Amino acid sequence: MAFPLIAAAGMAFKIAKSVYDWTQKTPQGRATMAGAGLLASYQHTKAHPNDPLNGHHIGEASKKFGQDVVNPTVNSLYRHVRKDLT
Repeated sequence: MAFPLIAAAGMAFKIAKSVYDWTQKTPQGRATMAGAGLLASYQHTKAHPNDPLNGHHIGEASKKFGQDVVNPTVNSLYRHVRKDLT
């Protein structure tokens, strides 16, 4: 009875590690997490409008979103256009 439970726990750990690695090591994963963080900050601000740290939460989430989504997108677009113009 314990063996299937141990096997299921091992599989759950492998899946969780795979998802964690994807969110940390791929551009798509980092962008997904940055977007989720920004959305969570927005939802927190709506739910708790009097929280004095709302500006800080939104600022940090926006900075992370810019680093992981906006900058790579702009750089990719710039390289693509520059390649087409040369």
